[in-house]
Parts: sequence; structure tokens; C-alpha cells
Amino acid sequence: MFGAILALTVAFPAAGQKLPFVEKAYMIGAVPRATSNLVVQGRTVDVYRTGAWATMVDVVEGTNTVQIAVDGTVSNHVFQVAFKPKPKPPAHAEGGGAAQPKSEEKKWTKLEYLPDEPKPHPAGRQPGELRIVLDPGHGGADTGAISPHGLYEKNANLLQTVALKAELEKRGYKVFMTREDDRALVLAERPRLTLECDADLFVSIHHNAPGANQDAAKARYTAVYSWNPLGEALSAAIAKRMEESFADEMPSKGSLHANFAVTRNPQTPSCLVEVDFITSPVGEECIFNNDRRQRVACAVADGIEDWARAAP
Repeated sequence: MFGAILALTVAFPAAGQKLPFVEKAYMIGAVPRATSNLVVQGRTVDVYRTGAWATMVDVVEGTNTVQIAVDGTVSNHVFQVAFKPKPKPPAHAEGGGAAQPKSEEKKWTKLEYLPDEPKPHPAGRQPGELRIVLDPGHGGADTGAISPHGLYEKNANLLQTVALKAELEKRGYKVFMTREDDRALVLAERPRLTLECDADLFVSIHHNAPGANQDAAKARYTAVYSWNPLGEALSAAIAKRMEESFADEMPSKGSLHANFAVTRNPQTPSCLVEVDFITSPVGEECIFNNDRRQRVACAVADGIEDWARAAP
């Protein structure tokens, strides 16, 4: 399932990588499965059955050197942490001027090339009459997040999306994909395929990663994101099925609002599914499990069917 690890892999932070200012950071990587003793920064770290590991380390501004011992063999891993931003003085501190109001948060708008008129809900139509666009997130130089063994999110997304496509086609739906191999796509152009094939819905598949200062061994949940009421109904239906299917494994954040480029579609119901956390050793293992990928495919397909059959 996983390639051979000769001694030690640190997938995050990469050697020399510069993190934002944090006081603690997660580290993930992999060691041989037979490893009996892994010590990171003086603390023993659990090794999962695949050889994956995840831990938190204390860090400082500037250069960080973390000592890692694998069954007594010691190595150093070096990366950078940004310096803490200095607080800006009040606007009235110099020259006696009045404090300036805070700038408003940027509000994203719909993708300009998409029509404003929403498509009618497909209730009453047969699966063969529905066209679905699936989007495996990232691709090309945009690798997305990375797993303990060094698997890129772009590849995990494609694996899961291919399984979902097969499940939907088995149920009779017409399915199109924004990419079927590892290629770069302009983010804001991905939804254009909904126009080109006159799609009835759009679903983007992703795997999540925590912030640099969160524990990758503990950060796991499913979530489905949408931008407007048109996408919210689809998002809620998929989130409900994902929660039902994986409640025994991880919590669900449910259906959430987000200003993602691939969801800002005023014409076609669109959502983005965060299947799991690729940074988690357990989440990584799930990606390579055929049965688990099929469970995800069935949950998302069931949610799509629930949405398609519901009265608007």
C-alpha cells in the first residue's frame, strides 16, 4: 500500500520550508513499519501501523532544528518560522491625525462568465437526464496538502473522484470531470465546464489539512461548503449522508458557507466536499483503502440523489 521507507520521511514541514509565525507546529512523516522507537524533540511519538507519524513540536522565530531519533539513529530537520509581526502604531500617534476606520472584508462575487439565472431544480427527472460535473481539486504544480508518506492531495482527490464518477455512472447519471489526469487548471475556470456541458450540478472533491499550529494527529472531520442558497440545498444533502456514513470515524462540520471560487456559481448548484484530512495518519490510510473510497462515493452519490429527488 505504501512505498518502502528506508529510514525517515518528514513530509511537513519540508526541509527549509518557512512557516508563518507560530509557537507550536505540527510535523508529519513516515518511518519503516518495524520501527520500535521514534523520538521527536525529546518526546516519544506513536508510529501508526502504516509507519506514519504525527506530532506537535515547539518552535521559535527564525531557524528551527528539530532532532529526530529512529531506533537510536539521530538526524536533524531544519525549517524556518516567520518572525512575529510587529504591532502597528495607532494612526493618531504621529501628526495628531484621527484613527482610520478598518477596511471592510473583501466580499467575493459570482464568477463573471456565468449567467445569473439559476437552473431549475431537476425534481421528477430520471438520472439519465442529469449532467454532473465532478472536480478533483488541485493538479499540476498546485499539489494541495501532503500526507505523512508524501502523497499529494491532488492525487488523493483524483482517486476519490474517479470512484465517485464510477458510482454515479452505475446509477445512470451522465458525469463529466474537470480533469482526469494530473494537469494544472486555472481555479476560477473550473466551473466553466458546467456551461459547456449544460450541467445540473457541480461537486469539487478535496482532502483537508489543519493550520500549521494544529495537531495533525487529532484534526479530522468532514465538511461540505457552498456559497449561495442554490448550492446550500445540495451541500446540506451531501453533508447529511457523509455524517451518517462516517459518524463512527470522525465528526462532521455539516454544511458550511465559503467564498470558494468553485462554488460562486449563480446558475448551477455547486459545493465543495472535504472528505477527510490527508495530514492525519488515519486519514491517509483511508485514501488507499478501496472499500473506504467506495463508502465515500456512495455517501456523496446518495446525497446527490436525495437533492435531485427533493421538491424545490
